[in-house]
Amino acid sequence: MARFKIIKKSQAKIVDLGTKIIRKYASSDRKLEINHMKITGRHPENPDHFIFETKCHFMVYIISGEGYVYCDDKKFKVGAGDVIDVPVSTRYAVEGDNLEYLTCEHPAWFAEQASIVDSKGIMIEDTKK
Repeated sequence: MARFKIIKKSQAKIVDLGTKIIRKYASSDRKLEINHMKITGRHPENPDHFIFETKCHFMVYIISGEGYVYCDDKKFKVGAGDVIDVPVSTRYAVEGDNLEYLTCEHPAWFAEQASIVDSKGIMIEDTKK
């Protein structure tokens, strides 16, 4: 019989990145994670910087608000009900004013798998510091 687990809001790990607040809900085996995020501004904040995931494929579901998702060289306007599929090895950033969304990630995110890169994909910062 499969085991199940309920993760209460109070048990979620909260990560405050300034313009982005993340509430993390990871599965016990860390193969899957759902995150609730709120953006006020841009993340990463520098308009020439992007997050580059080396192992994590994720999807974003916009709950409320409007904003932009940057994937590689494309900019997408997003709003409530939109879904963005972000494959591994994609440069991305998110921008909005009170933009609220969920991500479903496989595997669960960990710092060693991501870097901050510029628009050409050159590493600016290693996120595992």
